[in-house]
Amino acid sequence: MSKVGNTGMHVNETFLKSLPTSPGVYLMEDSDGNVIYVGKAANLRNRVRNYFSKTGDERPKVRFLVQHIANIKTILTNTEKEALLLENNLIKEHRPKYNVNLRDDKSFFSLRLNLSHTYPRLTLIRTQKIKTDGARYFGPYSSAHDARITLSLIRRIFPLRQCSDRQIATVRRPCLNCQMNRCVCPCTGTVDPREYRRMVENVSLFLEGKNEELIKTLKKDMETASENLRFEEAARIRDSLYAIDRTLQRQNVSFFHFKDQDVFAVLEEPRDTYVVEILSFKKGNLLSEQSYIIRNSTLEHHEILTSAIKQFYHNSSVVPPEIIVPKSLESQEVVELWLSDIRGSRVKIKVAMRGAGARLIRLAIKNAEMALEREEQRKLAANALDKLVGKLKLASPPKLIECYDISNISGSEAVGGKVAFLDGKPLKSAYRKFKIRDFQDQNDPGMIHQVILRRINHIDKDPLGDLLIIDGGKSQLNAALEALKDLDPDLRPRVISIAKAQSPDENDQIYEPNRKNPLNFSKGDSCLLAIMKIRDEAHRHAHSFHTSRRKKSVIRSALENVPGIGERKRTALLKTFGSLKGILEAKDELLNNVPGIGPKDIIRIRRHFSNNGTRGSEIGSDKP
Repeated sequence: MSKVGNTGMHVNETFLKSLPTSPGVYLMEDSDGNVIYVGKAANLRNRVRNYFSKTGDERPKVRFLVQHIANIKTILTNTEKEALLLENNLIKEHRPKYNVNLRDDKSFFSLRLNLSHTYPRLTLIRTQKIKTDGARYFGPYSSAHDARITLSLIRRIFPLRQCSDRQIATVRRPCLNCQMNRCVCPCTGTVDPREYRRMVENVSLFLEGKNEELIKTLKKDMETASENLRFEEAARIRDSLYAIDRTLQRQNVSFFHFKDQDVFAVLEEPRDTYVVEILSFKKGNLLSEQSYIIRNSTLEHHEILTSAIKQFYHNSSVVPPEIIVPKSLESQEVVELWLSDIRGSRVKIKVAMRGAGARLIRLAIKNAEMALEREEQRKLAANALDKLVGKLKLASPPKLIECYDISNISGSEAVGGKVAFLDGKPLKSAYRKFKIRDFQDQNDPGMIHQVILRRINHIDKDPLGDLLIIDGGKSQLNAALEALKDLDPDLRPRVISIAKAQSPDENDQIYEPNRKNPLNFSKGDSCLLAIMKIRDEAHRHAHSFHTSRRKKSVIRSALENVPGIGERKRTALLKTFGSLKGILEAKDELLNNVPGIGPKDIIRIRRHFSNNGTRGSEIGSDKP
């Protein structure tokens, strides 16, 4: 890009007449010198003068913007495409108040394949910008959940290494994934790098959605391996083909086509609210959905659509050959040229007027409506926290809320669970599980007391939340307060408890310290509903842990009857294989690699369950 001019002066008729007619970018500033809007134009003079002429743009939003302009700077470029690139960079740098700010520093999840290593490894990363480090990046994925499911699926189909570069460089014995046939074991030095590289290429085909090409390649590789008497490799490829076939059968049906394309739509709501919705398709399968809510914009519908596309693909390495939009873009041909440069081949922007394209736009609008509804629910949750301030007489809305619950059956396998909500949203990284100790009978208050005491032991590294919610009545609340009594008053959080309603006609009851009766809430009160939502999540978390513990107890009980298998060996077996089914189906060499398990132990296990006629599926085959 060639910047051949940079001017800035107060806006008057002389300034407007002096503007050049060449392409460039203009930056509008307020009286404090802040950049409030950045735009690009093929003809700077005509574009900027249009804001101020009496017969120019009369839209209310534009007139509103003009009232705040105190100064305009211009930067000249050689072409309109250069102006588009510069505009994107300046919006990202200045974050002007009246421009669309689509990404807003959000980082995205991508899968990274490190091709520079002899044995490349596929990893999940979070980044704002794809690096030019020689690796291949796939994505971005709008959620960590989607990315992790994809990574897990690939690891089941293609046994790439999972250990780090440092681990593979210093390893002295095969890793556990190698022992359990989850990896082709490059750490042993027996894997042909060419065979491994072919598997890496197949992973790339799978992530690019080139399934037909991948299946054709795998069948050819299987035949070649079989002809060369590499039967183990041929069997592995055969298993991969079966897994891919099952995966493709489970995928969503194709949306009217088998194309790679992105769909952009803009939902306009009252009160200057817009939702930009983006659907990404690979071979007709919907891979991701992303929504961006924009409020108080001075831009019109078509301007928001154009800005959204430019910002979405800025610094992106993945541009589809076709983009579907509901309306024509500003400078559509220039945007197509810019996108084609990024992709390395032609990109076509199509306006959906009817047929399949129009149906895809309607699908995007439907998702945008759902996104707006979720946003409204989030605002209701925030309002509920504000109401909680008045109800509990707090100094400010609680930013971090923790909730505790106990789960047990008559005291057996008792556990505690802690969940955390930050600004009204679940903070999964702060969830905790507690194994309750030294309780033979059901004593929920005593168990709450133990859990809170153990929680306090970690406040140096993990400070307590602003508000603690205890699932239970006054006895559980008092037990929690007793556990907190020796804590510095400045570190002691506010504590309340919530007890289930006695009948369907009553509300759940909220108790607070030094108050005999529960707090009064009207039916359907948003504040009460927010507390109930947090309590229900704590109950789910604790109950899930308790169920897992019970399954594990059943497996452990079955192993207790095996002669010579004590507590340490049982723990090692369960830690390695996770279930009785996994233990019984494991090969002898895998069992022999478990610490403390020897050939005699393997014979005892086989003989015991063979004599009893027990199958793994009959006893807790699920992984605890």
